[in-house]
Amino acid sequence: MSSAEERQVLTLAALAQTTRLSIVSIVAESGAAGIAAGEIARALHCPASTLSFHLKELSRAGVLDARSRGRFVIYALQPGVLDELAQFVKGLGGTRAAEGKRRPARAKRAARKGRAVDLDQLSMFGD
Repeated sequence: MSSAEERQVLTLAALAQTTRLSIVSIVAESGAAGIAAGEIARALHCPASTLSFHLKELSRAGVLDARSRGRFVIYALQPGVLDELAQFVKGLGGTRAAEGKRRPARAKRAARKGRAVDLDQLSMFGD
C-alpha cells in the first residue's frame, strides 16, 4: 500500500464516526478562519473531554489543523484533504473496473468443464 493510500485510510477511519463528521461539517462551515473548540462544543452539545478526543483524532489524521490564538485553539480544515479523499474514492471505481477485465481465464476454465460463468460475479479468489 502506498503512502498516499495509507493517508486516505487514516482519513476515512477518522471520518467514520458521526460526531467527527459533525465536527468536520461545523469546521468546514467556518471557512479558512476556523472556529474555536468551545464554539464547536456549544454547537454539538458535547462534553469537553469527548470533543477533545475527537479533535485530536481528526488532527492526527490530517483532517483538521489546530492553531493557538491566545488562550483558544482554533480548528480549520486542512486545505485539500477532502478533495484528495474524493479523488481517491472516485478512483476506486476505475481500479475495480480494470480488475474485472482480467476474468476471461475463469470463463475458459468453466467452458472446459461444461459450465456457464457470470463474469460480473465476484470471486474471493481474484481470478
